[in-house]
Amino acid sequence: MNMVSTRVIAAIALLAGLGLGCSKGSSGPDPAGSAAPTEAKPSAKGIEAAGNDAAVVELAKKTLGCKWGTYGFDSMCPEMKALLESDLIREGKADATFVSFLEDPNEQVRWLGSRALSQRGKAFRNDKALAERILVVAEGEANKTVAQELGGVVGGIKHADTGLGERIQGMAKNHPVQQMRTSLLARMLFSNGETLYDFVKDIATNDKDVVVRKAAMSAFWTGTPPTRAAESCKMWLGFVDDAADDVSGEAAYLCSFYPQGGGCKAEWDPLLDKIEKRAKEGTIKSTQMASALFYLHRQPGASDAQKKRALAVARAILETRTNSGMARGRALELVAEKDPDGKKLLVAMQEDPDVFVKRRAKDLADKAGKSADEKAKAPEADKAKAPAADKAKTDATKKP
Repeated sequence: MNMVSTRVIAAIALLAGLGLGCSKGSSGPDPAGSAAPTEAKPSAKGIEAAGNDAAVVELAKKTLGCKWGTYGFDSMCPEMKALLESDLIREGKADATFVSFLEDPNEQVRWLGSRALSQRGKAFRNDKALAERILVVAEGEANKTVAQELGGVVGGIKHADTGLGERIQGMAKNHPVQQMRTSLLARMLFSNGETLYDFVKDIATNDKDVVVRKAAMSAFWTGTPPTRAAESCKMWLGFVDDAADDVSGEAAYLCSFYPQGGGCKAEWDPLLDKIEKRAKEGTIKSTQMASALFYLHRQPGASDAQKKRALAVARAILETRTNSGMARGRALELVAEKDPDGKKLLVAMQEDPDVFVKRRAKDLADKAGKSADEKAKAPEADKAKAPAADKAKTDATKKP
């Protein structure tokens, strides 16, 4: 009896080793290019989950070999491009597979699923079942790199269609990872429009986190409904007086650069007043506040008087040395380009005590010098081309 049992056990072991009697799931992956669902253990999650699109999974696994950094995979990686440009995932065709990726224990797989949904996803925005699965993952996500990408996906969910607005707003206000909140706020207003205007404005005004406030305020750049453009312009102007330099600088930039409806024209003069006051006080720390002058000067609807004043305020930023070096360097760009004395000023600023201003002045002077040399050489090049062109014309007339 013992001998029989031993032989039976040995036979079973031999069959198992040869793979005989095993299910199809043990026979390896589907052929390349197959659109059939991947076969996996019922308990498998993430990239190996049952029901995933096999062809998409194959592309994704190749992408996992791309260089990984602070902000995720290298976007220039050929395998990354191949995945995101594939017809297999356009128009939300692979949304269910990528939502499964979000449930993977590997942060790189979760990031990849987030990036694909953010750039190519569609169905998840209105599909409550998919959206709920996304929220479950997002609510517990602790990795900053993944959260930065995943927040934008959550922001794309339609509140009215899924009935998940309350949970999503709760994440925007209270999620423990800052990157989740900022990327969520950056997209949720654009995706849901008018209904979230006051909600996002409240966060921009009252949140304790300055970075989150800045993200909420910037969301109105793309998220402002056409009927409330004037209100957003007034809001940005008010934020120029904010105690947080990053918020005040970004507000000035948005107010000057906003293009819709011809821009925030009613706010341009009071904006110049505010920036000039701070420039002369020497309290400008944000580069964006100097950039505001640069973009206001370029606004098609700005008057000559406003452009002239923007240039004068830029000089005030530059000449008041208690303004930050980076803000002064940004102001120098406008002065060098538009001020009649710009060239002389570039020479003088190369002796400035601030290292950044000194370096920026030298770079701009070198750039201006190269441009002048190229312009001077252009007529000579044209003269050299002229005889050859004349000869070609002569030869053409001689042909029968």
